[in-house]
Amino acid sequence: MDRRLAPRRRWLPPAGRWALLGALLLGLGTAAWPLRERVAVVSQPQLAAVVPGEFRDELALRAVVEPLRSVQLDAQEAGRVEAVLVRDGDDVVEGAPLFRLHSPEQEQLLMQRSAEVAQQLANVSVQRSAMATSLAQSRRELAQLQAAQQQAEAEHQRQAALAAEGFVAPAALEHSRRQLALASTLLDQTRLDQRLEAQTRQQSLDEMARAVQGLQRGLQLLARSRERLEQRAPLRGRLSGFTPQVGASVRPGDRLGRIDDPDGGTQLLAEVDEFYLPRLQAGQRATSPHGELALTQTLPQVQAGKARVRLQWQGPMPSLRPGQAVELRLQLSAPRPALLLPDGPGVQAQLYVRQAGRLARRNVQLGQRAAGRVEVLGGLRAGDEVLVSAPPDFHSPTLRLP
Repeated sequence: MDRRLAPRRRWLPPAGRWALLGALLLGLGTAAWPLRERVAVVSQPQLAAVVPGEFRDELALRAVVEPLRSVQLDAQEAGRVEAVLVRDGDDVVEGAPLFRLHSPEQEQLLMQRSAEVAQQLANVSVQRSAMATSLAQSRRELAQLQAAQQQAEAEHQRQAALAAEGFVAPAALEHSRRQLALASTLLDQTRLDQRLEAQTRQQSLDEMARAVQGLQRGLQLLARSRERLEQRAPLRGRLSGFTPQVGASVRPGDRLGRIDDPDGGTQLLAEVDEFYLPRLQAGQRATSPHGELALTQTLPQVQAGKARVRLQWQGPMPSLRPGQAVELRLQLSAPRPALLLPDGPGVQAQLYVRQAGRLARRNVQLGQRAAGRVEVLGGLRAGDEVLVSAPPDFHSPTLRLP
């Protein structure tokens, strides 16, 4: 009896096998392509090598030349600028006129004080005349009283002589004695009153004279203040920042410029970020194209996040003009050997180190930064290439180079 046989399995020919294998590999590559695209690519990498060298803890500054000795010119009186006699940058001698002010208030006040002094002098003259008249009247009264006292004394002596011979009654003698006592009392009392009156009048005149002297001193001060309306140079030197303009109004204390002593030398004034304030110390060295300097003073005022420091030349002073800019480097600590890396936004505690065609993230230990360089304390070796530019992703463990 016949029976049905199963169909015979046939294998693919070699060409079909290769086609199937190619399709499988293509599918696997297509599936793996998104995984490959997840690794960020650094489009424009900036790589730098770690190199051994000398770390110089320096701060680059831009300083301005200032005179070591100068005198500020401040307005001493209020007024309107009537004339400017010199210009900014001129060399002046001591006592030379610089500008002149006009002050109507000063003139009015001077006239008022002059009138007050004249009035007080007139009052003093009137009082002295009255005192002279009073003294003359007192002298006449005193002369009359003296004459009356002398007459009473003579009359009493005559009555006493007559009474002794019995020609005059005792009552008449007593009357002459009382008249003599009265004349003597009136004479003594008048002398005392005239002396007290003269002392009182003299005291009043002295007080008025002192008042007049005070007014005269005030008048002299006003006259000197009027003289100060013409500002003169307090010393020989060169004008700097001289700003008065004809017609401008000034008040006492307004800064109008300064005079620099050309023989006093120069110093440098630089601005430093307040971040470095704890590290600034007097005596720190600085270098510039014109010579070496030393930090002498740190000014305590901080404005807009900046502090100011003064530096003086060590050695011969170069011939620099006030206001000229000078580039310098302030040394914060002594140089020391270290591994160095250029500074950049990618140089952080975690940075990317080149390994073959990729960049691998690595934890490193960094030290100080100065003058565009970073001190490497650990995690890197000399010759390692590091990404110093900003990576596209700080969280990715690896990055691809283009």
